[in-house]
Amino acid sequence: MNIYHLHATSSLADATEWPDAGPPLGTLLRRWRERALLTQEQLAQGAGLNVRTVRRLESSGLQQPRMESIRLLAEALGLDGEERATLAAVARSLPAYPERDDPAGTPPAAVTVPRQLPAGVTAFVGRERELTALEDHENANTATVVAIDGMAGAGKTALAVHTAHRLAPRFPDGQLFVNLHGHTRGMTPVDPGDALARVLRALGVPGERVPGHVDDRAALYRSVVADRKVLIVLDNAADEDQVRPLLPAGPGCRLIVTSRRRLIGLDDTRTLSLDVLPREEAVALFTRTVGREHVMEAPRGVLTETVERCGLLPLAIRIAAVRLQARPTWSVRHLLDRLNDDRLAELTVGRHSVTAALDLSYQRLSEDQRRVYRLLGSLAGAEFGVDEAAAVQDTTVVRARRELDHLLDVHLLQEPAPSRYRFHDLVRDHVSALSPGGTPRPDTDPPGPGPAQ
Repeated sequence: MNIYHLHATSSLADATEWPDAGPPLGTLLRRWRERALLTQEQLAQGAGLNVRTVRRLESSGLQQPRMESIRLLAEALGLDGEERATLAAVARSLPAYPERDDPAGTPPAAVTVPRQLPAGVTAFVGRERELTALEDHENANTATVVAIDGMAGAGKTALAVHTAHRLAPRFPDGQLFVNLHGHTRGMTPVDPGDALARVLRALGVPGERVPGHVDDRAALYRSVVADRKVLIVLDNAADEDQVRPLLPAGPGCRLIVTSRRRLIGLDDTRTLSLDVLPREEAVALFTRTVGREHVMEAPRGVLTETVERCGLLPLAIRIAAVRLQARPTWSVRHLLDRLNDDRLAELTVGRHSVTAALDLSYQRLSEDQRRVYRLLGSLAGAEFGVDEAAAVQDTTVVRARRELDHLLDVHLLQEPAPSRYRFHDLVRDHVSALSPGGTPRPDTDPPGPGPAQ
């Protein structure tokens, strides 16, 4: 074993321990050379290259070198298969210019700074505790992933986008936003490889330089952002497998993920479960959305009762407020009366519907989980225990508890106390509207297309 191989057999993760502000190719070469305890002259000699070539690649690394040079450098550094693939992928991603021994006159490559955050919600209110937790966690010195979960319509996307706009100045190298469509009506969840290709192009990698295999794309993605300060928002994730290839490795990057499912299977991830709004914040959201002039004559008690009838759920509150705003002759009391008659039917406007949002969560369940969901909906009372759940399923307590955990993880069920369960008011309305076969009953309105969250 020669000295190059002796000092260069650790993984790419080991090679990213040294802080560096250089471009990806130059950074990789310099880190691996230092790991191998080689000077630039020694590396050039071992690779059979001019030392000026090594110096130029390390100091610039913004143009595509000859792949033969990359092969020789990889051999001289004793890189393993994964490291060689990463180095080649990074090299191929760079703009193609003729390689020169003399760095003078080499045209620099343009650096793409993506600004992809969608517009924030104008009527965003409250969530100060969650915002504080998200911003404080961002100050960590290691790569940070925060996963925001919650039931359909809880405002996960609104919180993530609002937080991202507040944090954006801390990430001068760009902000990325990808809707993974984990719960979007009529759409299949985005394949991780496709998401990586979009992100790489947004970061300036030409389409023809994007590797074909998802693992190679993930390696290139981690290399490109390794020395950048980039904020990434992955909205509406289906599960951990969809997110895992998009996890950055660089200490300067931050990732915010939203999902209806608790993403507890991601390593080194902090989870933040989003509940419904407190009453005061719910009234403030309703008032700000509809406009203060529409509620000036409404008694405070009527406003509070209206948002409670919306289950304190941000999506439901916004829909109710928009309906009131669109009907100049309606009063808040009239809206409340209609909600008392049939709230799920009333909580639909345009493409937004509470029923449709809950339908998407229901459709993502397995057939067995759907059956359990419907059976639990037949239980009387606001709360029930695991024994009652086992009885209605005609199964053991252990099996019933496991099924209950599945529904808890996708926020179709709540656990106010250990082994005590209940449905959110709107979820109970939803399950009650299902026939024993799992379809909407004939006397219920068919849900329209709803929002991703």
